[in-house]
Amino acid sequence: MSKFVKLAAQLDKIPHLKLGPEFFVPLLQAELTAIDPALFVPYRSKSHNTAHIAKSWHGLSLISPGGSVHGDLTEEPYANRTDCAWTPIAEASPYIKHVISELGGEGQRARFMCMRAGGSLTWHRHGTEISIEQGNIMGQLRPNWYELIVHVPVRSNPEYSYEVISAHDYELGDFLGEGMTIHQMNYPEGEAWAFNGTHYHNVFNRSSTEDRYSIMLTADIRMKKTFDIVSKAVKAYDGPRIERL
Repeated sequence: MSKFVKLAAQLDKIPHLKLGPEFFVPLLQAELTAIDPALFVPYRSKSHNTAHIAKSWHGLSLISPGGSVHGDLTEEPYANRTDCAWTPIAEASPYIKHVISELGGEGQRARFMCMRAGGSLTWHRHGTEISIEQGNIMGQLRPNWYELIVHVPVRSNPEYSYEVISAHDYELGDFLGEGMTIHQMNYPEGEAWAFNGTHYHNVFNRSSTEDRYSIMLTADIRMKKTFDIVSKAVKAYDGPRIERL
């Protein structure tokens, strides 16, 4: 097993992982304020709850295929794309570019996302039922096993929540019974956190008045900078673990 696959297997068990870097919130917020709010447009989900997601989840691209500001606000596959570039919004936001580069996100997909007041996504998970820990099936690991979802909140509120449920519990659990553990976390502004997309997850902005903004990037743990940051964070982690997929 390669060191990258081993790290992915460890990440599968951690619902929320704080990464090392912390960033200067006033400067992040100043660059957010400089962006025209009209540039945040609805996410184009393929979910059957498209209307709900489009109402709640708005964004713009910071790095995208071809450098388009809105071209990748969807779930369309983008694996093996080699034309990811900074968008004009990122080029006008030097500190945001610095944050993404410090996390190893340069050349990967990155967005600035807004969850509207009272908004949420739907419970979902990424990839398939095949986990790293379960090993290969027909010689294949789950798709995009090396990807890591990283959030850096820029403007948040105490009523925002990232939530993860074990895939095993979600698919086999009795929702009216006991024992359904929801791993909840409110990531502080300016901190970088890895959010577990292998298990079922959702986000909720339970504030009725405050929109919530975060930088969201899909990092690749095979890249040296990201691998080093994540490996150090995993070694230091002492929180709850998800034991089953």
